[in-house]
Amino acid sequence: MRIILIILGFSIIISMLLFIGCVTPDLGTEQRKRNVIDRELVFAEAEALIPQPRPSNFPARRMLAKFVERQDSPDHPFYVYVLSDVGNIIGYYVAQAAPVNICAFLSSTEKVYGTLKLTAPSLDGIYYGGAGSSSGCDGWFLFDATTDALVIIYGAKLFVVDQPLRVEAQPILIQQEVVK
Repeated sequence: MRIILIILGFSIIISMLLFIGCVTPDLGTEQRKRNVIDRELVFAEAEALIPQPRPSNFPARRMLAKFVERQDSPDHPFYVYVLSDVGNIIGYYVAQAAPVNICAFLSSTEKVYGTLKLTAPSLDGIYYGGAGSSSGCDGWFLFDATTDALVIIYGAKLFVVDQPLRVEAQPILIQQEVVK
């Protein structure tokens, strides 16, 4: 009997709360409207005191343009320093260009049918990832500046510059084949 009274009491309390929620006006909506108006007024004050600047030099844009131009320069070596897990320089490659991620492709790897997007093979005839998954993209590749050898580096920490650093580091050299 006591359990029935407890259940009945909770039922009455819940019913009253639901009834009160349906009958009383939504005070939260009015409060939200006032808050939005207050924020807009404060923002207008802030803009009046500290107007938004109009840039005239665009240094970040200039840097991006220079970055693209530097990458586009033919025969411009990049020094790719390979770091250990604790940050020591293991050595460096002199590459023809900055390293490229192994998950970069020349064509789309998606096939679209209306609103349905499916995985399609890359130019190498292989499917990579798909359905929201992705393959391991912790690899980078470069071409050695001297030998044109393809170098693929997996899971390494890299530091790339277009001028050699003044640090003690040995170049990682590719052994050229001896043609007989």
